[in-house]
Amino acid sequence: MTGSLLAPLAGGLVATGLVCLAAAVRGQSPAPPRPDSRIASLTGAVRDPAMRWQGGAAVLLGPAVLLLTGWPIAGLAAAAACFAVPRLAGGRGAKSRIARLEGLEQWTRRLADMLSAASGLEDALARGVEHPPEAIAAEVRDLGRKLAMRFDTEQALRAFADALDDPVADLIAAALIRASARRGAGVRQVLGNLAAMVAAQVAARREVEAERARHRATIRWIMVFLLGYSVFAALNREYVAPFSTTAGQVVLAGVVACYGIGFWWLHRLGNARPAGRFLLREHGRSR
Repeated sequence: MTGSLLAPLAGGLVATGLVCLAAAVRGQSPAPPRPDSRIASLTGAVRDPAMRWQGGAAVLLGPAVLLLTGWPIAGLAAAAACFAVPRLAGGRGAKSRIARLEGLEQWTRRLADMLSAASGLEDALARGVEHPPEAIAAEVRDLGRKLAMRFDTEQALRAFADALDDPVADLIAAALIRASARRGAGVRQVLGNLAAMVAAQVAARREVEAERARHRATIRWIMVFLLGYSVFAALNREYVAPFSTTAGQVVLAGVVACYGIGFWWLHRLGNARPAGRFLLREHGRSR
């Protein structure tokens, strides 16, 4: 790519990045996506404010690095890093799952208390919508809305489990589905036992997350040192002059790929696959 083409291309990408950042700040969302389609999943990613921030940063940083170094591979690597670094070094997903488990424990205990006051299961579920735990407030309110609209109890509870997407939520929903079929017999004791089990899972996951947080801190320090070394090397033009050739760009692509695979491997070492669900979503079921 000649130098005369770099400036217009970078200018266009920078303008696109500014538009993405403006959309992220304003929080605009496109029309609701169609369910169960690739376009829907892509649209859902675009609606995510974090993804818009990362996209805007990638479109700004990639051309900036390209203009400073003249290396297309460096520009692509910088743009890709805007998406990869938050996932490799962040732990928001695990913290969110733990918060949801705590919310499920509180909500389950409250249902058990309501049932102990001689309230039926359907009545307890309807009253459980009032002041739900913040972490699962949207899912609990959606469950209450479905029950108020006279949805089938099993369908509403399955949709509740789908929204939470956690095997513990499946276990609680399955217990409630069975209890509703048996007219609530023994459900108070079952919910109390489930709440105790969820509390134990929360404690265990907190311990595991503390260990993983140390691992992610190590990854962040490695990234900081790598960034510092890259900036130092890029400023030493004589040292990095071979990378300006075609062969140098091929070598640089290999180096970037090796670092990317290494960080991905380190990320996998510190993250376990979530347990599989057993209340699987039934396609075509009314939501």
